[in-house]
This record gives sequence, structure tokens and C-alpha cells, in this order.
Amino acid sequence: MSALHRIVFLLALVMAAASQARAQETVEAPENQDRIVEGRPALYSFKRAIHPLTWIEAGTKPILRLGESGWLNRMISHPPDKTDKSSGVKFGLDGVGAGSGFGPLVTFFKKDLFGKGIDLEVPLLYTYGRYEVYRANITFPLASETLAGRLNFDAGTGYQSRANDAFFGIGNFVRRDVEEDRYRTVTREASLGFSAKFNDRWKSGVHETYRNVGVTDPLGGRSAQDRYSASEIPALFSGATLLSTVFSLDHNNKDQEQMAAEGGRQHVEVSLNEGIRKGDFSYWKYRLDFQQFFKLTSDRRTVIALRGLAETNQPNGGSSVPFFDMPILGTAETLRGYDTYRFRDKSAVALSLEYRYRIWRAMDWAFFLDEGQVAPQIGAFGWNRFHPGYGVRLLVLPKPTFPISFDVGHSSEKWRAYVNFNANF
Repeated sequence: MSALHRIVFLLALVMAAASQARAQETVEAPENQDRIVEGRPALYSFKRAIHPLTWIEAGTKPILRLGESGWLNRMISHPPDKTDKSSGVKFGLDGVGAGSGFGPLVTFFKKDLFGKGIDLEVPLLYTYGRYEVYRANITFPLASETLAGRLNFDAGTGYQSRANDAFFGIGNFVRRDVEEDRYRTVTREASLGFSAKFNDRWKSGVHETYRNVGVTDPLGGRSAQDRYSASEIPALFSGATLLSTVFSLDHNNKDQEQMAAEGGRQHVEVSLNEGIRKGDFSYWKYRLDFQQFFKLTSDRRTVIALRGLAETNQPNGGSSVPFFDMPILGTAETLRGYDTYRFRDKSAVALSLEYRYRIWRAMDWAFFLDEGQVAPQIGAFGWNRFHPGYGVRLLVLPKPTFPISFDVGHSSEKWRAYVNFNANF
């Protein structure tokens, strides 16, 4: 099937999903469901005075208030775009996933280009770990009314350098050395396709993506290419050039984007990936990510939060899956308390459960449990293969668009601490 035929076929799926979503759900006007707690439970002052986390609040509040009104907040936070500002430059602080560190994010943007409703955005990011991401994205509206008015044509191009990612091998029980191996990937990509927003909760898209991924020596540490052979780790020496057709469907009914108390978010992605150079790679990727929130009390002070993922990559015939495209566990979003990128294989499943309690107007304390495992195929999953982790975290919201989380996780291997700006869970 040619790339054009794939896009036409999957665009039909987008439109079919639109009809299904509109038939199943009627969007109601959002109500004010802010988790800002104003009421006080019985014996509030006494309980607050003796709670150890009250002491943490006392120490962190001056820092947070400094960030709210000072230069730190202006540098780190991502303020909402002003409706009367059609072009300019935005500044922020961000990272490129696990192990990348943080750095300045500079985004150039232009809205309603040529008066045609075209939006252009150019984000540029460089972290202190010497990770780089440079992109250019442009969106063209295809119509102006009803559902068709929410249909866009998207195009983008980008360059990404992941300078020093950890590698422990492939498998669920790989050995943990004192000094892990490392590798660097350099990715050049281009994409085009369609995206549709059916209503305030449902959206979907289909895109054709070209990726040229090179693998080379890391900027520090021992290279994984010095330990493994080409037959052991697919694409470790050759890299890969991939043409991918990606279909995605998203649903979001969280009551508020940050520190939610009800609702959830689900993301489903299906893609066909074909290697066009640098090796025999051909596989289907299926992925589900979700978040779900349940309030335990009417004042929304206590919440149970769930997060999970399931992914499998199914090779076609005797083809392989590049190691860098396999799901990975061992990040702040999956298994806390383990080394970064600790486990990887063609399939993975992970689940996080958090008990959250509001201890301050914009601060949650949480206790979490993480479980996860990887396997060469879905049938190899087993109850005795899970890796557990647990710990505590603080979620702070000094500004509505500036969430911060502080996590301390423990596993059978080690303790780890995490600081995450722009936390999305």
C-alpha cells in the first residue's frame, strides 16, 4: 500500500471516528470544578499543626511565592497566549524526556499567517545534558464550518539529538551493572497528515512520518556499541530509516488540566512502520496511555489517581523492531525507583496508583505504587514478572500553567529522587 493510499484510508477512519464520537457524547458546558479547597474539615487546625508535611509547606511556600511573582516564574512557566498577540516569542523551561535534564525553550510563533488561518510554530530546546530538539510545525485549516471546520492539514520537520541515553540490554531481567552502557541517537524527521477535533473532548489524526535515525557514541560513559553485537541489538550499529503511518485517537474529560479530581485522559495509537533503508524493519505498533481520577470526598480534598500504559510491537514476517523504538520502563512516568531506561522490549505494561491529599490551597501530598514489566510478546507477560516501586511525592501548582512534582521512589535496586516541571499527571 502506497503512502498516499494509507493516508486516504486512514483519513476515512478519522471521519468515521468523528461520527461515532459525536453520536456517543454530548458536550456540556464545563462547570467550575476547581480543586482549590476552601472548606475546612473537623479539627483542621490541630491536624494541620501536627502533620509533618505542614513543616515542608512552611519551608517551600516562600520559594514558591518568589517564583509566582518574580523572574523565575517568567522564565519557567508557560503563560497562555494572549488573544491579541498573533506573533512573537515565548520562553520556558523544558526537557526531552527521561534523563535529558532541563534547559531553555524558545518558541517563535505566528498565528493567522497571510490572513488564511495558518499557524506556524518553531520551538527550539537545548538542555544542560546537551540534548537538542529543533522543530517547525505548520497547520492549515481545510474548511470553516461545523465538523469540517475542525479539520486541519499539518506538516512538520525536526531535528533531535539524544546525547547520552542509558542502555541495559533488552529483556525483563537484564543485569544492572555499576556503570551502565550508553548511546546517542540523532533523528531527522518530517511529517504530514490530517488532524480533526470533533468536540471539546475528542480529537484524532492520521499522519505519514519519515524518520532517519542514526546511532553513535554517547557524549559520556561507555558506549553500548563496545559491548553488544549487531545481531544482538537491532539497529544499534546501523540505525534505521523508517516510513510510518500513524493513526491516533484522544479523549479528555478531566475536570481541570492540572491536579484533576475527576475524569481522565486516554490516548490510542496504531502505526505501521516500514524500514526503507539501513536494515530489515517492518512492524505494527499498538499503544494505549491513560489517566483516570476518582474523588473520594465531596470537598475534592482526597483523590485516587491512576496512570497506565500498554504497548506492543508486532514484527511482520522475519523483520525486526529497532531497539530505540521499543517501549521503555524506568522513568518518572513509569517505574520510579529504578534507573532511567532500566527495562525495554517489544512489549510493555505499566500501572501507577496514587493516593492524593490536599494539604495546602495548591499543594497535594501523594503516596504511590508502581508496577511494570516488559516482554518479547504479549503472551510472555506473567504475574511473577512485575517490578514494583513505591514512594511519596508533592505536587505543587504555584500558577495554573506551571505544575511541579517532587518524587522520591524506592525499588529493590535503589532510591531515586525526581523533580519534574510541567508535570502532566
